[in-house]
Amino acid sequence: MLTPLEITVKESVKELRSLQRKYPSRSKPLQMLIILKEQGPVGKKALVSLLSAGDRSITKWRSQYLSNGIYALLEEHRGGNKKSKITEAVQVKLQARLNDPKSGFRSFIEIQQWLLDECNVDMEYQAVHKYVTRNYGATLKVSRKSHVLKSTADEVVFKNPPHKI
Repeated sequence: MLTPLEITVKESVKELRSLQRKYPSRSKPLQMLIILKEQGPVGKKALVSLLSAGDRSITKWRSQYLSNGIYALLEEHRGGNKKSKITEAVQVKLQARLNDPKSGFRSFIEIQQWLLDECNVDMEYQAVHKYVTRNYGATLKVSRKSHVLKSTADEVVFKNPPHKI
């Protein structure tokens, strides 16, 4: 039977718990260090079951800690540097069209088609939906139909009828 990899954790349990509160997304690697500090050498299979993490993750976390220390575990490696398909000129056009009350969009599919026709930007529906809601806070809810050329002066007269004597 193989003996578990012996890792000496330099940080105290109290320090590790404070780091867990400070970095909630890195909670499992820090919890692994807490287990190793409290229980001594623990095998990979036991850590997998205790942390509900994959064995490749456990292996990666242990090797990162051994080679580079605690700060290697705290680094975030999410996302990429992918550039947006929507340029600043397209953003200005889109914002103007979203804010126009007479020729607005009725659906995200209509926005997607407009981007393709007017700006030659081909995006998936989900990408268009996320982009518009994230950047403009737009929710394309259809309101009650109202005539575009309706007069507000006539509306005031209709709402305040003359009193009978």
